[in-house]
Amino acid sequence: MGVELPYNAGSNELQRRLDVMQQSPLRTLAIIIAVVLGAWLLRDGNLGKPAPAFSLPQTDGGQIDLASYSGRPVLLVFWASSCSICQHEMPMLDRLEPELRGRGIALLAINVGGESDARDYLSSNNIGLTSLYDSDGKVAHAYNVGGIPKLVLIGKDGKIKRSHAGWMAEDALRDWVHAVS
Repeated sequence: MGVELPYNAGSNELQRRLDVMQQSPLRTLAIIIAVVLGAWLLRDGNLGKPAPAFSLPQTDGGQIDLASYSGRPVLLVFWASSCSICQHEMPMLDRLEPELRGRGIALLAINVGGESDARDYLSSNNIGLTSLYDSDGKVAHAYNVGGIPKLVLIGKDGKIKRSHAGWMAEDALRDWVHAVS
């Protein structure tokens, strides 16, 4: 034997469910609008535009000027040694660098954290990437870096072809490479 509910209790539950169902299309529309607006706000306004010029010091001495890579694709990686995602991505990029170089693509890792921390991290993890130091953050700002890691692919024509913030899987990165090599 079950417990009998008062007649109006079931009716109230039914009405509540009907109300939720009627609100669902509005809720769905609100979610769609939020996603589209978020994507629009997070887009990279530099895509298809000439890559901003820069000259930065290397973490191990020397100076690198983006103009010296004119006519060849360049993959920029904005990173910091304090970034846990970067700590996983940098070894993968180091493994891929010879393949990229073989395809004529230069890889420049631009550190936006502490210079000595970057040098220590690269050394202790045997990472041999060309690493630059953006001490004042002007280059990161010019490339719309809002979070790290951020990868920016510059084509042979000097225009930004692709941009991605956050972890990037190796196969997705290879797809990028095939698009410009």
